[in-house]
Amino acid sequence: MKKLIIYFCLFFVMISAYGQKNDALQNEIEMLTEKMYRKNISFEHLKTDVEHYLIKVKKAQRKLLIGRAYYILGLKAPDATTRIHYLDSTIFYTKDLKKIGDFPMLAYIAKGSVLFSQRDYQEALDNYIIAESKAKLHENDAYKYDIKYNIASLKRILGNYTEAETLFKECIAYNENQDKMYVVGQLHNLFQLSSVYYESGQVAKCSAINTKGVSLALEHNLQKLFYFFVVNEGINLNIKGEYQASIDSIQKATPHLSAQSKVVADFYLAKSYHALGKKEKALHYFERIDSVFTEANDLWPPLRESYEYLIKDSKTKGNLKLQLHYTNQLLKLDSIIHADYKYLSHTMTKKYDNLELVANRNRLIQSLQEEKAVVEKEKSWIIQGSIYLTILLLLVLGYYYQSRLKYKKYKKLYDEIVEKSNSSIEEEINVKDTHTLIVPVDIDDAVVQEILAQLDTFEKAHQYLENQISLSDVAKIVNTNSKYLSKIINSYKGKNFTTYINDLRIDYLIDRIQHDPVYQKYTINAIATEGGFSNPQAFYRVFKKRTGLKPGYFIKKVKQDQQKD
Repeated sequence: MKKLIIYFCLFFVMISAYGQKNDALQNEIEMLTEKMYRKNISFEHLKTDVEHYLIKVKKAQRKLLIGRAYYILGLKAPDATTRIHYLDSTIFYTKDLKKIGDFPMLAYIAKGSVLFSQRDYQEALDNYIIAESKAKLHENDAYKYDIKYNIASLKRILGNYTEAETLFKECIAYNENQDKMYVVGQLHNLFQLSSVYYESGQVAKCSAINTKGVSLALEHNLQKLFYFFVVNEGINLNIKGEYQASIDSIQKATPHLSAQSKVVADFYLAKSYHALGKKEKALHYFERIDSVFTEANDLWPPLRESYEYLIKDSKTKGNLKLQLHYTNQLLKLDSIIHADYKYLSHTMTKKYDNLELVANRNRLIQSLQEEKAVVEKEKSWIIQGSIYLTILLLLVLGYYYQSRLKYKKYKKLYDEIVEKSNSSIEEEINVKDTHTLIVPVDIDDAVVQEILAQLDTFEKAHQYLENQISLSDVAKIVNTNSKYLSKIINSYKGKNFTTYINDLRIDYLIDRIQHDPVYQKYTINAIATEGGFSNPQAFYRVFKKRTGLKPGYFIKKVKQDQQKD
């Protein structure tokens, strides 16, 4: 008996330890679930924790907990493919459990949502239907009607309006029968039903639902949802043919809509403006829809009608490039509709058959190629002509530029010469040519000053104008020898004897040309002779060296300036 009691106690301890272990695994999955909902936790961090947990829970063979762990990864994974992979694992581990509770139903719902986001609508619908059957099996009404809403939304997208209407009505009735109605959920149900009605042309029913939705949204101060019904009624008014009222209603709601809803609003604004004859305004909104499709590579199928308007407009305007662009866009959209909305595409009314669109596109391409060939030929001639013209223009501009530079340079030199001359040549010479330099050590200072004074007299008497005057001639005039004179001119005038005499002559002639009209009438030869030069070539060379200008240019400018005065 004593041994039996001991065995019983040991068994109880083992069971208790096992239960505590299981409780620990249960507690840990709850903690991981709570961690999943934290915004600041990364997927990689969460994945590490879950993988460590999976090692323990697989060892314990707890299938439900394994499924819940994969479900956490399925909700948090960064891409659709990985999410579906983890959700499939959840379904695998929980599908055969007897007391399954919320699993694998939640996994099917999550998988349906992922597939919906990937535009795999039929697969999404299939998963929602399985989830609904699981919810019914366990009489989980809250989830059942959430799933029913998702199924109804997909039925609407796929164009099964009768089935969608029935399901949305069931959701609305369920919500109304609750002790405390979920108002936001009810407004979404009403909005979807309103959309079903206008899309299926049941305008009276649509208006009735919109009125009900507006009243409920205002009662609970839900402004955003209020505008959902305002825009839906605007769309409904367009279908009724009340175009201006449609525009007013849609424009009132547009600032409060999401980007996706604005595209639909733009479509009905465009249709209303087009119906009122305001074609350019309509075109603006149709073009906005094209921009959205180009960027997102997806478009709500009924909006394909936009391209029919755009093609027609570009055809009317004779714009082949735009016509080809919009034709290509419509073909691209139809291929997306065929792939992602294949259960809907056959129900849509098309003014253009795809074969006709392709044929029309090929004709446009051929026309554009022919037009391009003509343009290319003309362009070739234009390019060649432009090259020749550019070269000629560059030559002319180069010549003009060089002439302007030359003119500015000569003008500057001329102005400097005139300014110097007007401030008295003699004074300028004295200032410039008698600045203190190093006095030769072998000449007495008194002798230097005497020779400089004699040179000053020589300059004022214009004796330098004598033709072929030499160093020895000037030395005799200033009562010194050639050696002393050469040294003093080099040191105190800063130049050799020949340059000294030539500069005096040029400065004298510059003054005469400016102030004596007779000199302005002289030829170059005569001016050269008056200045003491042996020949005009020597005068020309010395004048240009001294002034930077040609003598003829200087004389011409002096005459022009005096004529202006």
